[in-house]
Amino acid sequence: MTSLPQDSGIAFLASGSRGNAALIYDGGRGVLVDCGLSAREARRRIDDAGLSDVRIEALVVTHEHSDHVAGVRVLSRAIGAPVYATRATLARMDAHLVDVPDVCVIRPGETLALATFSVVAFRTSHDAADPVGYVFEDTRGRRIGIMTDTGVLTEEIAEAIAGCDVLGIEANHDYDMLENGPYPGFLKQRIRSDRGHLSNRSAGDALERLASDRLHTIVGLHLSEQNNHPRLARASLGAASRSLGLSAEVHVASQRTPLVCAIVNAR
Repeated sequence: MTSLPQDSGIAFLASGSRGNAALIYDGGRGVLVDCGLSAREARRRIDDAGLSDVRIEALVVTHEHSDHVAGVRVLSRAIGAPVYATRATLARMDAHLVDVPDVCVIRPGETLALATFSVVAFRTSHDAADPVGYVFEDTRGRRIGIMTDTGVLTEEIAEAIAGCDVLGIEANHDYDMLENGPYPGFLKQRIRSDRGHLSNRSAGDALERLASDRLHTIVGLHLSEQNNHPRLARASLGAASRSLGLSAEVHVASQRTPLVCAIVNAR
């Protein structure tokens, strides 16, 4: 998939346990969600996505785990962009905020104006201080939702993220691969708990509550390299989409290469 900086869309720069970052852009202005890559690698992938001309005006953080914040400090300082996160998340980030030019608290349920977007954070269910996902709405009312690192679809999530044009949804593991894989029992329990990660099956089930006629792109996020396979995640999300009568494109974000998804629906 390709796009141009003047379009609205999202580039999933990396997604997985070794680093996460996504650039939401519109009209040459953008917001970065997480930076679990090095700043240099994040910028290289932005270039690879054809979005080097996008001016990043803010970094928003989902939670404090290193695969989401490792590059935040260096990138924020390099481009002079403020960092937004919940108060509890900011309190846990410590070294990742040293000499950051501006740090701002984002409160779930409140609307912020960042770049050209209205941005709302919503709480997710994960073993972090105060994890959130985000919904971005552009000036034409088109919506991009990101729900990653959550063990369950809560009412708050469902209400916040329903009615998106582009939806990034966690599809971390295949249940059988996790159960039969090499992870120790305590780690398997953590992953499948309500504060862990959604399985392919759970992500497919969640679509029933999140889908609408306007949903044209579904992207599986945070796939485990040990306990999942892109083919399995894509099949699960695709089957759920078809059962709902949707004509949405289904993709999975990669740990290694960017995936660019434009908002193609006119609103």
